[in-house]
Order: sequence, then C-alpha cells, then structure tokens
Amino acid sequence: MSRFGGTATTRVPFFEKIAYSGGDLAFNLVYVATGTYLMFFYTEIVGIPAAIVGTMFLVARLLDGVWDLVVGVLMEKLKSRFGKARPWILFLALPYGVSAALLFTAPDLGETGKIVYAFVTYMLSGVIVYTAMNIPYGALSALMTEDAADRGLLSTYRMVGAYAGALIVAALTLPLVETFGGGAGAWTMTFSLYGGLAVLLFFIVFVFSKERIVSADARAREEGSDTAVMIAGRPFTIREGLKSILRNKYWLQLTLYGVLLLTTYGLVGIYPYYSQYRLGDEDLSTMLFTFRTVVEIAGVFLAIPLVRLIGKRNISMFGAIAIVAGQLIIAVAPSSLSVVLIGLSIGGVGVGAMFAVLFGMIGDTIEYEEWRSGIRAEGLVFAGATIGQKIGGAVGGVAIGWTLGFGGFIEGGEATQPTSAITAISFVFIWLPLIFAIAMAGLLWFYRLDKEYPQILEDLRQRRAESAYTTTEANA
Repeated sequence: MSRFGGTATTRVPFFEKIAYSGGDLAFNLVYVATGTYLMFFYTEIVGIPAAIVGTMFLVARLLDGVWDLVVGVLMEKLKSRFGKARPWILFLALPYGVSAALLFTAPDLGETGKIVYAFVTYMLSGVIVYTAMNIPYGALSALMTEDAADRGLLSTYRMVGAYAGALIVAALTLPLVETFGGGAGAWTMTFSLYGGLAVLLFFIVFVFSKERIVSADARAREEGSDTAVMIAGRPFTIREGLKSILRNKYWLQLTLYGVLLLTTYGLVGIYPYYSQYRLGDEDLSTMLFTFRTVVEIAGVFLAIPLVRLIGKRNISMFGAIAIVAGQLIIAVAPSSLSVVLIGLSIGGVGVGAMFAVLFGMIGDTIEYEEWRSGIRAEGLVFAGATIGQKIGGAVGGVAIGWTLGFGGFIEGGEATQPTSAITAISFVFIWLPLIFAIAMAGLLWFYRLDKEYPQILEDLRQRRAESAYTTTEANA
C-alpha cells in the first residue's frame, strides 16, 4: 500500500466502518450506564449521599483531564508495529471489561470504606482505562482517512454503535438486574456481561480497522532515511505541539462545544429522579432512556445523508435548535408523560445528529493545524478535545448531585421529598439542557472550517507533493 498520494483520502470500506463502530458500542455499555445509573446506584443501592457522589465525580474528572494529556503525549511518543492507535485498543480491552464489573460492585466496607471503594473503582474504570482506550480510538478515525465527508461518515457510524450500546443499557439494564435477583450482586452480574461483550467488540475493532495515514517520522524510519518526508506534518516536540493546538481557533471552539454537549448529555442521570418524583413512577425511567436513545439513533441516521449535502456544522446548528424547541415543549406540561415524550423526541433527534458529526469535526482540525503550523498531532488533538468532553460529562453529574443537594433532596429511596427538591429536579431536567443548547448554537455560529476545509486540503496536498519531490531530489 502506498503511503503517498490518494491512499489517505481513499474512502473507508463499508465493513471497516461497521467494525470501527463496534468500539463505541463497547464504550457505551459502560459509559452510558455510568451517566444514567451510577448516581442512582451509589445513592439508592449503596447509600452514598448525592452531594458526596457529585463531588467525587468532579474530582475524578479533574484528575481525568491530566490523564487525558498524559495519554495524548504517550500516543505521540510510543511506537508499535500495530500502528499509533490500535495497540491501545488491543492491550486494554480485557482490563476495560474487568473494570466494568468492579465499578458496579458494592462490598460491605462501612460508611467510609464504600466511598473510598466507589472512588477508586470509578477512577479505574471511568478514568484510567477508559481514557487510555478512548483517545486512541477517536484518533484512529483521523488515521484511517483524510477525506472530510468519509471522516464525517466514520463519525456517524461510530455514533450508531454508541447509540446501540446506549439502547442496550437503557432497555436491558434494569430488567437484567431484576432477573439476577435485584440488589448489589445483580448489578455486578449485569455489568460483568456488559464487560465481556465489550472485550469482544474491541478485538474486532483492532483486527479490522486500518491506519492509512503514517506520520513523517514513522515514514522516515520505514524508508531507512534520516530525512522525514513531509506528507503528514513535520516532526515536533510535545511542548511545541501543545502550544500549537492551543492557538488553533477551531479546536478551541469545538473543545468548548464538546464541554457543553457532553454536559447536556450527562444530565440524563436525572431521569430516574424525574420519573419517580414528577411523573409518579420510577419504572418510567427505563422507558424514557429507551425512547430517548431510539430517537437519538434516528438523529444519527438522519445525519448520514446530510453530511455531504449541508456539512457537519449546519447539522450541529440544527441539532442545537431542536434541543431548545424540545425543552420548551416539555416546559408547557412537565408532568404529562405524552408531552415529555414529544419534547424528548425533538430534542433527542438534535442530540443524535450533533454527536453523529462531532468527532469528524474534531478530526478536521488536525488538517487545519497541519496547514496552519505544519504540525500534525492526532493524539494531542483528540486528547485535548477529550479533556473538554470529560469535563462536560463531569459537570453533568456534578450539576445533578449539587442541585439535588442544594434543593434538600433526601437519599434512601423511601423519603417524601420537599418542594425544593422537586423544583431542583425539574430545573435539571427542563431548563439546563435549554441553556446549554443556546450556548452551543452561539459557538457554532462562528465555526467556518467546513467551508474552508476543501481549500486547506488542496493546499496540503500541494505542499506534500512539493516536499516529496524535494526530498527525492536531495536523496538522488
């Protein structure tokens, strides 16, 4: 396979897209459960106060931001015959599956012990192992192709997998827990199953996904030359790479956008509380999770034909507007299940469409940075963007925990809640997503990379051709 010319922009085969999408299915078997059930598991099953859980989530995610950066740096430094991203997926698949079971285990360790255990296992599963796999997995799509539309389609396919995982979690988690007899042990059994399935899916990603874009220094080593062929960016120090992406305006916009989008998504953890205390039936949370996941999947599929037609930025803008419209509908009759479902359907399609193209948009900033500065750093770009997204996920959990605590929520599952707690639950469910959606629309208004990308890629191809020619002449 040639490392030059059209290889990097050749469209990825359909089966390879399907295999790649299995990674996000595997991730979401645990990630979605963490966002939707872990708060509930800790407060209602383990008995940890909501404010402590929210603080624990925040501390873990702040540490996760540091770990994201470490993983990004290691991706740029460590070399493997399997490529730049795929080795991480191969070697960490089994630890990820084991950590999923440990995360939803509640040993009898006393009041302090159970908090310590929860924090340690949350750090292991949700921070250390998850991040060390998720950043390389995200960067893998940018290493598979440079074609903007096909990269956008890779993003949509991975989101199909992501929502398939979310659908499994939403539809099967509580029934499986009940099947296994309820209680803490049943949660452990359920997530042992999820962890085993995740391991299998990650192996499929490793075997069938191909890295087609090779860095300049790797190409030079392959060719036995001390002179790097400048086709995928120039060699750089880690410090130089970090300083460079912090000057990348589109990367900065998308990082903040990711914070807001993941914060909005993280608010689904309020569903069990809203179902029990506003809709009057805790069991409705399963239906809400499932329904929301299905309509978000519809949003992903809606985005597929629109990627080439209107571009990733416009898809995202329409998604933000849909969230605002959906939340306003819910506000009209917040205790009516039918009205809530209508609002969730509109907003859910928007969220699905936004997630469908998010990672493709982040990938495009790699070529923008190479065009702007000559530096190409897939690991650092996705690590930095992931830091923002992790912060968003943490803020969602913190917003729930702190708002419930501020509203005087009483833990334990049997207490009658004060009016202030019900108001807090409604605020998180209805108004916070609307506020964040308006902020996302404001950021997208100033995003112009979709229009600029074709010319940027053309300029890069010309530079690479000239650089390859110059290097050939120098070695002749």
